[in-house]
Amino acid sequence: MKQERRRVKMFCVPEAVRPYRGVSADDRRAQRRSQLLEACLDVVGAEGVAGTTAEAVCARAGLSKRYFYESFADREAVLVAALDAFFEAAREAITPALAEPATSTGERLTRTVAALVGALSSDARTARLYVESSRHPALELRRIAAYDEFALLILRYGLEVDTEPADPRSRLVALLLVSGTTEVMARWLSGDLDLDEQTLVETVAGIGLAAAELLRGP
Repeated sequence: MKQERRRVKMFCVPEAVRPYRGVSADDRRAQRRSQLLEACLDVVGAEGVAGTTAEAVCARAGLSKRYFYESFADREAVLVAALDAFFEAAREAITPALAEPATSTGERLTRTVAALVGALSSDARTARLYVESSRHPALELRRIAAYDEFALLILRYGLEVDTEPADPRSRLVALLLVSGTTEVMARWLSGDLDLDEQTLVETVAGIGLAAAELLRGP
């Protein structure tokens, strides 16, 4: 009899998780994750990266820590996810500017830089996260990894240089442009550079155009 009960227990099918008010469990988890990411940005905007804790994010989101750890391992994980979301938004912002036809490389670069500046300056919370990311090891690693991806995009579609991505000289120039532009924009966002947006865009685009001409060379 005991053996029979054990067999029945072994072959029991787990009870399905039912929707709550018409929303599936997976959708509820996704909604909570989105709430936590928004809350993380709110806390960063108010307190900075150093002041962003799991407790503060939960309080802002109105969710318990149980739900925080359902989506993120720790405060570092939620900060990295928020920075990744910013980079994804930046890619989406510059992709049309790079892809649409342009009369010249200068026009395409100006359009691309303007789109990037707009993406950075449209939300003070993400701007602060971006500016302060260099002070946090995990966020800085994410930012450096993004340099490579954006450098390749700029090289292929922005500078319109017909060269292999692995070419060291081309990669050097593209990385210099991306990292230099990143530093300039971080300083501009923090108020360290007293320039209007148009001057910033035109100057960065002009440097990019000079780099394209250098790579094309004689």
